[in-house]
Amino acid sequence: MSETKIWNGFRCEEFDFEGRLAALVFPEKANEKKSWTIKTEYRDAFPETEIELLKRGFHCAYLTNNNRWATKEDCDAKARFALYLHEHYGLSEKCVPVGMSCGGCHAVNFAGFHPESVVCMYIDAPVLNFTDNPGNPMIEARRAVWENEFVKAYPGITRAGLLNFDNHPILKAPILIENKIPILMVYGTQDESVSYALNGQFLEDAYADHPGLLTVMVRKLQGHHPHGFPQNPGRIADWIEAHIG
Repeated sequence: MSETKIWNGFRCEEFDFEGRLAALVFPEKANEKKSWTIKTEYRDAFPETEIELLKRGFHCAYLTNNNRWATKEDCDAKARFALYLHEHYGLSEKCVPVGMSCGGCHAVNFAGFHPESVVCMYIDAPVLNFTDNPGNPMIEARRAVWENEFVKAYPGITRAGLLNFDNHPILKAPILIENKIPILMVYGTQDESVSYALNGQFLEDAYADHPGLLTVMVRKLQGHHPHGFPQNPGRIADWIEAHIG
């Protein structure tokens, strides 16, 4: 059973998928490729890019995560969800993950585990290095997140264990490069919530020899928020349209 709602002026169907709340927002007229995005966390946050893409014929989907930290369980569920949307709604086999902050770790890990499900991605101020966030014990707010969220997502993990932890999103970069998945990464130069030097910069370094696969857009003199370019969402939408194959 599904429930029809309105999301930012567009028809939205909410339904249960494997015990998780799922949602699919419909454009007035789908584009020829039946393209779609999946918001990987924070469903309603900074929706301007998705609204712009809906106007251009994209569908926009969401699947609830069990936690914010991109476990394989959540990534595998997204892959099954992608197949479901392809088979039941006729959408493209490959989606465009949209990952903001912790959503960035979901987007990258999802693509790393299931590159066959991803055509390109847009990540914004992404968490890519768990030793920094939430693993940095010097930042008080992160200590609470570590204790209340991360160790529950990864039972038995310790901060020392993060040094050879194989689920850091940044470690998925070789798989993304091998599969030639284009990435748009956006960040603010004054971001104090997710250090670019300890997260996004690592991704830039990994892509140094593959510049055509990574596009970086900078929000000068801005912090963690707002994500995207709320006054000019077409800037990101244009990039996505150009990279959906």
